[in-house]
Amino acid sequence: MTDEKRQAVYLDMDHLLLVLLLLWSSGLQAERNHTSTGARCDTTAKADIVLLVDGSGSIGNLEFEIFKSFISSIVRNLHIGPDRVQIGLVQYSFRPRTEWHLNTYQTKYSLLGATSSLRQITGSTKTGKALNYTLQNNFQPNVGMRADSQKIAVLLTDGQSQDDTRLPSKKLKDAGIEIYTIGD
Repeated sequence: MTDEKRQAVYLDMDHLLLVLLLLWSSGLQAERNHTSTGARCDTTAKADIVLLVDGSGSIGNLEFEIFKSFISSIVRNLHIGPDRVQIGLVQYSFRPRTEWHLNTYQTKYSLLGATSSLRQITGSTKTGKALNYTLQNNFQPNVGMRADSQKIAVLLTDGQSQDDTRLPSKKLKDAGIEIYTIGD
């Protein structure tokens, strides 16, 4: 394993632990067990999590693969199901697109398969547009959002947006959605 690849794996694990900690602070219970990361989120609470993945041209192939690995790690460490945690995914560049809705994949294995099939779209970085899109198209009852669930958006990006993110972020927060950002 090259030093660069080793650093990427450690960074991935650090980010995973950070997300699990953030989810725990949101009310999901993180418990230690014997998994490779040493942490697992066990919950009886319902959580609807939409991942916003930067697929812009500033993301290199290795970075995108690290994003995919990170997403797989999150999925492996959560209890996925219609009465537990649901995960949707929006990939964005200059135009956001839903890769899957909250209610599309209801098992850990189907989510892992969808993640491995994810292909980068490239283009410019319009994070504000993606945040608006996510609120209007992904945190909606007709695509799986549940009234009695925690609503969480996790933004994976490599840096600066080319549009304003303040107002779209405020709209998400005003709608009761917690937002976490992981990036360089």
